[in-house]
Amino acid sequence: MKKWNIGSVLLASLLLLSACSSQIKDGSATSAKDTKASTAQKPEEIAGEISFWSWSPEDNVWQELIKAFNAKYPKIKVNYVRTPSADYDKKIQVAIQGGEAPDVMAFSNGPMIKNYIPVLEPLAPLAEKSLGKDWEKLFKATPMESAKKNDYKVIPTGVAVTPFLSYDVDLFKKVGAEPPKTYDELKQVVKKFEDAKLPGIIPRLGFAGGKSTTVTDVFYTLVNQIAPGKLYDADAGKVKFTDPSFIQATNAFKQFYTDHLFQDGNLTTKFDPDLRDMYEQKRQLPMILVGAWIMNDVANKDGLKIGDRTFGLAPMPTIGGGKASVLINGDVPLGISKDSKHKDAAWKFVEFMATGEYQTILSKALQFLPVKEGLSMDKSGLKTDIEKQSVDVILNALTKDVGGIRFLDNATIEQALFTGLQKVAAGSATPEQAMAEVQKASDAVKR
Repeated sequence: MKKWNIGSVLLASLLLLSACSSQIKDGSATSAKDTKASTAQKPEEIAGEISFWSWSPEDNVWQELIKAFNAKYPKIKVNYVRTPSADYDKKIQVAIQGGEAPDVMAFSNGPMIKNYIPVLEPLAPLAEKSLGKDWEKLFKATPMESAKKNDYKVIPTGVAVTPFLSYDVDLFKKVGAEPPKTYDELKQVVKKFEDAKLPGIIPRLGFAGGKSTTVTDVFYTLVNQIAPGKLYDADAGKVKFTDPSFIQATNAFKQFYTDHLFQDGNLTTKFDPDLRDMYEQKRQLPMILVGAWIMNDVANKDGLKIGDRTFGLAPMPTIGGGKASVLINGDVPLGISKDSKHKDAAWKFVEFMATGEYQTILSKALQFLPVKEGLSMDKSGLKTDIEKQSVDVILNALTKDVGGIRFLDNATIEQALFTGLQKVAAGSATPEQAMAEVQKASDAVKR
C-alpha cells in the first residue's frame, strides 16, 4: 500500500469533500452517454431468483430498497438473508467452502476478499457493458482503491468512517460531562460517571474488544496520531513493527485497560449484537467507540423503540500530542458467485446497490456515506440539532482528518495484530513482545 503522506491524505479528503459538497436528490449521477449504455434486455424483461447474503442493510432499509428495486426489475426475486456482523464472516466462509455460495454476497472488506477471488465473477466487464467505459467515475475514488486492487471482483456500496465516540446526551447532562476531546478528558468523564453511581449504568466507555476490526481500528488510529503513514510502510515491509512508534501506540492502547476505561469483559464483546444491545436497548453504557454507521440507528430510533434518547457523536479522543484521525474504506463490497445461474439478475442487483436508487436511500438511512459520486449523507430525517451536528462531525473528519485506509493489505499481519493487542489488554504480553510477534508475521509475508 502506498504511504499516506500529507499529500495523499489531502487528496483523499478533497475527493470526499467534493462528493459531500453536492447532494443529488434523484439518485442519478450518470452522464447521458453512460445512461445510453445498455444490455440487450430491457429492465422489465430481466428475470431470475437470486440469493443475497449480508449483514447490511438493516431490515427497515431493506424494505424500502427492495420495493424500489422491484419497481424497476419486477421479474427479479431477491431472497435476502441478513446475519449479524459478528457471525457473518464464518457463515460465508462455510458456505463458500461447501460450494453453496449465494448469488450475491457481501464481504467484510480488507484482506479476506483475496481468499475468495477464485469463486467470484469479474465485475468490471459487466459494469462497462451496463454503465459505459467511464463507469469508474461514478464512484468516489479513494474508497474504490481496495476494489481495484482485487481486480474489481467486488464493488463497495458505501464508505465507512471510523472510529468515533457516540454518547448518550441526557446521561452526559446528568453528570455534567462534555464529550471528551483528549484521553485525559475521557478519564475525567469516566470518573464523573463513577462518582454519580447512576442506577443500571456501567460507568465506562463501551468497547467491542472481541471484534478484530474494532481493535485494529483503534490501534491504527493511535498509530496514525503518532506517526502518520508509518502503518502502511510497515505493512509493505519498509518499516519494522518493532519501531518505537508501534510500541508507543501499543502502550497507548494498553492504557485504556490499565486505567479501566473500557467495560469489564470487553475482550469477548462483539459490536453486533453485544455492544449495540448494551448501549441502545439495555441502556447500560453512557458512551461507546463505534464507526459512523451508528447514525443508522440514530435515524431509526423510533423503529428501534429508543425514540426517547438523544445521541451525540464526537471524534475519538486523542492521546498526548496526537491529532484527531479517522480511517475510511469502501464498505459492504458485493461480489457475484461465478457459479450463479442468474448472473444478469445478480449484476442488476449489484448495480442497483452501488449506483442506483439504493444510494439515495443509503444517504437518508445514514448507515454509510454513499459510495456513488455526488451523494453525501442526508441529515434531513434526524430529529435533533445535536444529531444533525453528528453528521457534520463525520463530514468534517472526511475533509481534514483522514489518516488512511481502514485495512492493511496482508491478512496475516492484521490477525497477528489483533491477537497481540488482545494479549496486551489481558496482561499476558508486553507491548514489545506483542509487536515482536507481529514482526514475525510480517517477515513471513511474501511481498
